[in-house]
Amino acid sequence: MLFETDSFKFNDEQIKVIKALCGTLIAKLDDLETEALLKTKASVIKKHPSKILEFSKFDLSENEDFIEVLTDKLVKSFPQDKLVQINLILNFFAKSSTSLLLTGCFKPFYELDRKQREVVLQKWTKSFKFYRNLFSNLTILFNAIYWINFDRYFETIGYPGPDPEANGEKFSSKINLFPTYEFIQVPPEGLELQFDVIVIGSGAGGGVVSAQLAKAGYNVLVIEKGKYYHQNELSLKQAESLNNLYESGGLLFNEDKNICIHSASTFGGGTTINFCASLKLQHFVREEWAAKGLTYFLSDEFNKSMEAVEKRMGVSSDAIIHNENNKILIEGCKKFGYHYSNIPQNTAGSHHQCGWCLFGCKYGEKQGSLMTWLKDARDAGAKFIDNCYVENILIKNRKAVGVKAIFNGNRILIHSKKVIISCGAIHSPALLMRSCLKNANIGKNLYLHPLTMVTGFFPDREVNPYSGSMMTSVSDVVENVDGDHYGAKIETATFHPLYLVGFLPWKSALNHKQRMLQINHLSPMLIISRDKNPGRITIDSNGRPRIHYSISKHDSKSIVEGIIAGINILISAGAKTVMTAQLAIEEFEPAEKDPFNDPGYKQYIENVRKIGVEENASNIGSAHQMGTCKMGINPKTSVVNPKGKVWEVDNLYVADSSVFPTSVGINPMITICSVAYSIANFIIRDDMLKSKI
Repeated sequence: MLFETDSFKFNDEQIKVIKALCGTLIAKLDDLETEALLKTKASVIKKHPSKILEFSKFDLSENEDFIEVLTDKLVKSFPQDKLVQINLILNFFAKSSTSLLLTGCFKPFYELDRKQREVVLQKWTKSFKFYRNLFSNLTILFNAIYWINFDRYFETIGYPGPDPEANGEKFSSKINLFPTYEFIQVPPEGLELQFDVIVIGSGAGGGVVSAQLAKAGYNVLVIEKGKYYHQNELSLKQAESLNNLYESGGLLFNEDKNICIHSASTFGGGTTINFCASLKLQHFVREEWAAKGLTYFLSDEFNKSMEAVEKRMGVSSDAIIHNENNKILIEGCKKFGYHYSNIPQNTAGSHHQCGWCLFGCKYGEKQGSLMTWLKDARDAGAKFIDNCYVENILIKNRKAVGVKAIFNGNRILIHSKKVIISCGAIHSPALLMRSCLKNANIGKNLYLHPLTMVTGFFPDREVNPYSGSMMTSVSDVVENVDGDHYGAKIETATFHPLYLVGFLPWKSALNHKQRMLQINHLSPMLIISRDKNPGRITIDSNGRPRIHYSISKHDSKSIVEGIIAGINILISAGAKTVMTAQLAIEEFEPAEKDPFNDPGYKQYIENVRKIGVEENASNIGSAHQMGTCKMGINPKTSVVNPKGKVWEVDNLYVADSSVFPTSVGINPMITICSVAYSIANFIIRDDMLKSKI
């Protein structure tokens, strides 16, 4: 039987390999393992003993629907050259001669028994970089795609799925308060339009720019490649939400396939799916940018831009109610003597105790672009097109004069006096490259805020990590670990199964099922680094962006120090087991008494440092992308000038995180909005001056 999706096919031998991997990762347990599973310390054990027994016998390889979903997801998420690599790996597994290189056994992978296959995967975690990468890719993809798309065992593990209140009074009482948007419809024969300003992108940058320019009297069109979803269209289901709201359905990776990158692809951009963290740009970053010649960032005018942004987005700490994850972070910091503080929220005074907001804000409490800037733009007369992909900027006599775009396969020409690119740090440089700009700095200077996770197990505490207010506390204890302010922040959030399987390395079939049963007792801490050493964006032959990024030694050290601080926080808060995302390190159970002076703890910390996170040693992610259209004072070292104008082309601007000269080290939404607010004001002011000449 051939599994075929579009033009890519998996043959019978490859499907046998896929099924063997399924039957290794989420496998039917033997009697001894089942006995151990039934003794797992978790509140669900007593609630559903018969379902636990059924769960122990579940074998993913027998689920034909999963095989179909997996293969379809692979084909739709990865470019052709990466599919060729997957094809090659599966072929290696399927043949005796080449399987030897991967498994150490002279027989196809699917002919090994389950215990042998487990040993093969476990050995990879302590092997060379290639094998560690292969381990991460396979275990994360298979496990995440299962737990995202199939809800058969949600009740068994104690996970409710979508927010139980999503269709109740909490939602229905507010439905008439949500703004609605109308979109230009493009006929099959195409369309030509004319505007003063085209804004490409509708997130933290594009939303602000479109609002400010529309209110100033400009005829504005906002183009978004993603789709608009009204609050009543948000299902809050993992699979549907990822497919609808995230780039590549949540499976966007760097070229080395060792960093999973979450980036929005929907109307409202990252402000639709982020965690409400509304932190101001720290003064030491502003000083660093000013030292590069961008003195505006130390001005009162920039202060006023930040204040205006915070006011419009309802930023405050007054209504915060911490969930259990955030309480644990605060408790651990207090007991260990670490810094901690609240994270202001853009919730306009609402308590916003919704852990599903990464799937869109069902209740309209998060004051992202949909609820604020885009509404302002709409009210001032701006027009919108969603589901529209901009191929390139139209340039005539070194001036931007419009865009060429595709809507449902139909080409559109839209003319304008100005074009503002706000596509984010992945797509903004790609669009400039597709438009044949030659500045060598385009795409360079990519920062990702590489992040990882440390998780604590609290057997006697119902954490329910997916519920409550999302991200309301932070520790800066290791943000300046080397004296250069390129360290890490420790935050926490709400965590659904997709994140837990992404950052808890697979250890065995038994361990995986045990950890899933313990989901309501797990408390993860995020280690988010301020990366010092950048990567870059390129485009392939189809104009599709490619992400080139490796974690440097400096940034690896920052992350490791953050991991250790996270371990200390969790142990101080009472965790009975701590788990890092490092592949080759075992879970650690701290001593009951005086745990930080215990030799076992000291050895564990030494191992954490030794293994590190470089060279595929740990599962790593990214939720923030910055820097690829760098702002500066010299066209030889930057892409845009201090007012956001592209050096090479007049009437062409960039207003999003890609203009950041460095990474910022905080959740960047408020900084993006403030920079975009400033760039909009520069445009308005410069046009007023020109009109007087």
